[in-house]
Amino acid sequence: MMNLNSNDDTINVVVIGNTGEGKSTLINAVLNVDISITGVGEPVTQEIFSYKVPRSQLRLFDTKGFEVEASHETVDTIDKFINECSRNADINKRVHCVWLCVSAQSSRWQAVQQKFVSLCGKLDIPCLVTVTQSYGDYEQYVEFIQANVPKGVFVIPLLARALGLPDGSKIDAWGISDLIERTTNLGNSFKIRIAQEKVRLEKEESLEKARMARKRAIRRVSSAVKKTIGGTVSALGLLIVIATFTGYEKCGDNPGLWSWLTKSQSEHQTAVRQYEQCSSRNSTLTWTIMIFLSGSVFVVWYTFLRDGSSKDS
Repeated sequence: MMNLNSNDDTINVVVIGNTGEGKSTLINAVLNVDISITGVGEPVTQEIFSYKVPRSQLRLFDTKGFEVEASHETVDTIDKFINECSRNADINKRVHCVWLCVSAQSSRWQAVQQKFVSLCGKLDIPCLVTVTQSYGDYEQYVEFIQANVPKGVFVIPLLARALGLPDGSKIDAWGISDLIERTTNLGNSFKIRIAQEKVRLEKEESLEKARMARKRAIRRVSSAVKKTIGGTVSALGLLIVIATFTGYEKCGDNPGLWSWLTKSQSEHQTAVRQYEQCSSRNSTLTWTIMIFLSGSVFVVWYTFLRDGSSKDS
């Protein structure tokens, strides 16, 4: 059973994005530290670092920023990482959400980013497209992305770090709290769905085991009944064979020329008739014995020996 109520009730988030798209700045803002200076991350693989968000369920898995030309390597690495996590029996060790970082200032939506969204859909994991550096005319870019991703993918604009303007004013950071709240809700819903699916599969497995057990029990009862009937029929057949065998008569020699020469015509005809009647009865008994004996042998083979011989072959 999945550990849904563990003390380590973590929501694991994989963070991906092109180099220079604001991924590290976003992670710094969520953690409220500069990860390049403090070194607070825990290495998971050579290309993935893990960061626990303070006072939150979230744990971020920072992936290596990818270049478009070699993006397939990053896709393969993340695909492998998520699939490995998905095999973990503890629900808190799985990946529950993906942040795909894109910059509003680059205004690019490339095939590799669409590929990551499709990967999340294939793996059935919630995906949030975080539009970093959202200031100025970013709304049109957000609308464009939303129109090019599936309905269940959320597009969240944000500004992870306050931006100073040439006139001395600044634009305050915004959107981080909304991102954390949306991720927490999605992650918990996803974990509940996984747990419910696990319960459903376990129930189906239990029902299938019960169904197979009933089939085995029915087969055992059917086999016992078949053997009882088969044994009874074959025993009756053998009894009939024995009883029939006791009915054989000694017919003596066939009345031939000597009987014709030494006996009167009436005596000779009587002897011939008695011999023919005796031989006919014995012949009938022989056929009866052959039929019942063959039937008994067949019943014994069909009832007791057929299953074993078919398995051997």
